[in-house]
Amino acid sequence: MGFGREKTIYCYYAVAASTTSLPHDSCVRMLAAKSAILITVADDFFDMKASLPELQHLIDAIARWDSGGLSSHSKVIFDALDDLVSETAQRYRQQQGADITSSLRDLVR
Repeated sequence: MGFGREKTIYCYYAVAASTTSLPHDSCVRMLAAKSAILITVADDFFDMKASLPELQHLIDAIARWDSGGLSSHSKVIFDALDDLVSETAQRYRQQQGADITSSLRDLVR
């Protein structure tokens, strides 16, 4: 995105080092690493790049869970968050048979 810290590899290694190496936990490790990366990018966006109105638009979009009106970095961050929630809910649905999408969105809001 052109700003902030590059922590992708750090996040993957930190999660791998702090959890078990059993194969059945791999989806949990990937979720933790992806979440850490997204949090780092969003934090850097809030700290370094965005104007106050951009930040407010992103916060409002997350509260509505609708990317309408977002552009540039705000839209990329929202879309990445939406993809992460969707991917997590889909995995859970495949394994447990329940849809937790709205619960995950509520956790983020």
